[in-house]
Amino acid sequence: MYCRTLKNGKWSCTMDATPDSLTGKRRQVTRRGDTKKEAVRRAQLAAHELSKERQTTKRLVQDVYDEWLNVYRETVKASSVKVRMVALRPFIVKHGNHLIGMLQINDIQNFLVERRDTDISKNHIAGTRTALNLMFEFAFKNGYVEKNIVKDTVIPKANKKSLQMRNSKKKYLEKDEIRNFLVGVKSSGRRNAYSLALTMLSTGLRVGEVLALTWNDIDLDKHMLVVNKTLFEKSADEGGFEFVPPKTEDSNRTVSFNKDLAEELKKMKVQYNKEKLIGLRDPKSEWCDLVFTGRSEQPVRAVTIGAVFNKIYKAYGIKDVSGTHILRHTHITMLVEAGVDLPVIMERVGHSNINITLDIYTHVTKKMQQNSDDKINDYFRQFI
Repeated sequence: MYCRTLKNGKWSCTMDATPDSLTGKRRQVTRRGDTKKEAVRRAQLAAHELSKERQTTKRLVQDVYDEWLNVYRETVKASSVKVRMVALRPFIVKHGNHLIGMLQINDIQNFLVERRDTDISKNHIAGTRTALNLMFEFAFKNGYVEKNIVKDTVIPKANKKSLQMRNSKKKYLEKDEIRNFLVGVKSSGRRNAYSLALTMLSTGLRVGEVLALTWNDIDLDKHMLVVNKTLFEKSADEGGFEFVPPKTEDSNRTVSFNKDLAEELKKMKVQYNKEKLIGLRDPKSEWCDLVFTGRSEQPVRAVTIGAVFNKIYKAYGIKDVSGTHILRHTHITMLVEAGVDLPVIMERVGHSNINITLDIYTHVTKKMQQNSDDKINDYFRQFI
């Protein structure tokens, strides 16, 4: 302790509290008093209070992430865990070997900006921030950080480049592109490729929902199918697949389908019955009654379907599209152009968030309005 008299005759005393547990730096407090005894007492009291304050524990981001993930996976669906893992992977790559308690708000904010500049969507950035918030809240409750600094960050607005990239990407396939795509998948020779594409275009199901369909879910006479599960592919270290509940509560639904799809599914049902009869379908297997299977009668990987479709897009000159989800958006577009009301569309495709459907709905109706304006203008030109 160091004490000294001040010019006004009062005393000032400085003493050490416990060092900072994270940095190891010295921590001191200074207090004044009318007398030396009073200044000492105040300094001792302040040092004691500071030493009692909660201090963070030295932990690497990677260690905190692993610990949080083990707890988180016990509270949510496996698919939700996978979403968080994908969202946090770039952050762990960048900051995994850093002490989590040493990170500042700017570190998190700059990371979100960097993610924005990779041209991922605003929804993906929001998902990344949500995942970070979950991990840092866990860290705060366990004394690894002084506060959850993610709460003080914001989702960065789109810059000119990311807006241009987003606007250049197609939201759905045009009519001629649908025809070309279906010709492509039909002639590809890939098992179930055509029937899968036709199902997604005709029903708007997510790829996981389509791949989880069993023959018990389909009524070929009434042209109806039930969505009550989705196929989830486990992580590489676990391997395999499992049925999990649909994405949201609203995703549980019954969907009608057209005659063309019914005829295609009837052909598949005949093949399915033949496979059961000759023993290719193991009655003890969980996958015995799957509608869409690979050559080994096992579930089909969503990434495999996406890769097949991508090759067909490229081969048939269908630009600025990729994966399977655009078929779902294309189905929504068909419904809009057919004049189906927005609430009915949401119920059919299992959207709980109106903004998702509304984005496509608005885009299509604007195009329809433009087409209408063009027709009116063409009509009036004959009088001018």
